[in-house]
Amino acid sequence: MIKEVAFVAIAVSDKDRSRKFYQETLELKPSTTAMEGAWIEYDLGAVTIGVGCHPAWQPSRDGTTVAFEVDDFDATLEKLKAKGVTFDMDKTETPVCWMAQFRDPDGNKLLVHKRKAAPAQ
Repeated sequence: MIKEVAFVAIAVSDKDRSRKFYQETLELKPSTTAMEGAWIEYDLGAVTIGVGCHPAWQPSRDGTTVAFEVDDFDATLEKLKAKGVTFDMDKTETPVCWMAQFRDPDGNKLLVHKRKAAPAQ
């Protein structure tokens, strides 16, 4: 029986370019590095994001999307824009959240995400 998500993998084609993007642009801190730097894990709360170059995994503009939860949506959006990140989908509001979609250097879809407070019951 499935009990939890072990990690989410993001396939990339250039380990150095990807490391720079995820660590400098997104400011993620690596928790594990393997395969001579071709696989890097970033622990974010209870979820691990694995970014890696592997012949069996190829980047895709239509693949998995990772949504990064943030404390201050607008400040994060502006900070990423100031670092040159362009958004495929600018700030969008849903009944439960705000989100904006951008891509890593390989075209993998990523989201900045902010949950709304749960309504009082």
